[in-house]
Order: sequence, then structure tokens, then C-alpha cells
Amino acid sequence: MSDLELKAHSASAVLPATELHGMVCGFAAGNPQEFSLSEFVQLAGSDVLSAEAAVEEFVSASLDEFYAQDMSFNPLVPDDGEPLHVRLSGLAEWCAGFLGGFGATVNAQRDALHIDIQEILRDFASISGLDDDVEGDEQDESSFMEIYEYVRVGAILTMTLMGEDTLDENAP
Repeated sequence: MSDLELKAHSASAVLPATELHGMVCGFAAGNPQEFSLSEFVQLAGSDVLSAEAAVEEFVSASLDEFYAQDMSFNPLVPDDGEPLHVRLSGLAEWCAGFLGGFGATVNAQRDALHIDIQEILRDFASISGLDDDVEGDEQDESSFMEIYEYVRVGAILTMTLMGEDTLDENAP
């Protein structure tokens, strides 16, 4: 279990680590200039989160990775040692969490968002509903890796484009 996953479990014993991480990243992508921990706690629900210090530690570690300039960010999903259906289910939970977090911070209508963001959100919604009934053969593994990489880059691109849109709105 990774350090980030341990922090996720400390932050919430109720929400899956994958979903909680997706929610943090979506919340951050929706408003890349400012992450309000109190608003995030309201979104997730204080009844499903643990001690404030554990939540702060998890959010801080998640944001450090998400904001990394070297694009080393990775969605928190079960590792390669787990069966494919478990990893696929984790990726679906991550996308659902991302959509929930993103939707809670964005005040714009979907049509007002950058066209690339609209496409990513549609794709994440499709991924969040994927059936995890897979055989796990080589082709399924390859397809999973392509989807995973798309989600990873799509999340970063969404945050980047939202930051640019915010900067454009604030330009004199």
C-alpha cells in the first residue's frame, strides 16, 4: 500500500481511497487557483471524513502530486499486482470522484467550459460506468493502460485549461 493510500485510509474509513483521491483532484481542477479545505469537507461530508489533521495531510499530499510540474501525477488506483477488474473498478471510482469534485467547484454551465474539458468530462462519465467484468488478457491489460493514461493526462489537462480560463477572465 502506497503512502498516499495509507493517508487516504486515515482521512476516511468510509469512502474508497480511489474515490476520495478523485474527488480531491476534481475539486482542485475545478478551481486551480484556490483549494478550500472547508468547502471540500462539506462536499465529502464531515461524517465520512476522519480527523481534520488526517484529511489535511491527505489533501496536501494529493495536491502536491497533482500540481507537480513534471507531470508525475498518477490517479490513486489499485496497483498492477491487483486483478484487472479491481483496477478497472478503482479507475471508475476515481473518475466518479473527480466528476463530483469538479462539479462542486465549477459555477459555469457545461456549454461554457472549454470544448476539450467537455469531452474529458463526458469520457470520465463513461469510464465511471464501465463494467468491470473483464477477463484480464493481454488486450484487456493494454486497453486498461490506455484508459488509465487518458485519465491521468485528462485530469492534468482539465486543471491546466481551467487555470488558463480563470487567468483569461481575470486579464485586464
